[in-house]
Amino acid sequence: MASPAHEPQILKRPATRRLVATSFLVAFLFMLLPWSGPWLLLRPDLMVLLLVYWTIREPMLMGGWIAFCLGILADTADSSTLGIHALGYSLSYFLASHFRPRILSFYTANQALHILPFIFASQLVTTATALILKFPLPDWLWWLQSPFTALFWLVLPALLERQGALSDPPRVS
Repeated sequence: MASPAHEPQILKRPATRRLVATSFLVAFLFMLLPWSGPWLLLRPDLMVLLLVYWTIREPMLMGGWIAFCLGILADTADSSTLGIHALGYSLSYFLASHFRPRILSFYTANQALHILPFIFASQLVTTATALILKFPLPDWLWWLQSPFTALFWLVLPALLERQGALSDPPRVS
C-alpha cells in the first residue's frame, strides 16, 4: 500500500464563483436555523470556516471586503450589532491570507490545528467588541465553539471537492 507521500498529485481546476457563493449561502442558511439553548452556544461558525477555507484555497476569489460583508450577514443572522462579526471575520481573513503558504504545506488534520487560532481570534474580537459595547458576556459553552468549528475542517475539503466538483470535467470524445 502506497503512503500518501508517494501517491500522485492531482491538479485541480480553480473553484468557480458559483461554488464559493453557494457554499456561503448554505452557511448563511445554517445560521438561520432555529438554534436554542446549549446548541446555540455550540453552533459551529461555518461562515468563518468557509471564509478561511476559500481564502486559503482560492485567494484570487476572496478579499477583505467579502470578509466584511460576510460578517455583516452573520450579524443580521444573529441579530447582533452590525459590525461585531465583520471585525472578527476581517481579522480571520487577514490571518488566513498571511499564513496561507504555511497552512498549505500541512495535511488536513494539521491544517485544522493551524486554523483554530484564526477562528478563536474572530471569537475574541467579537467578545472584546461586545465588552466595549457593554453587552453581557457569553456562557462558558460559547468558548467551545472555536474548537468545535475547527473540527469541521477535517470534512470540509472532502465535501467541497467531492465527486470532482473542483477537478477537471470529463472529456467528451
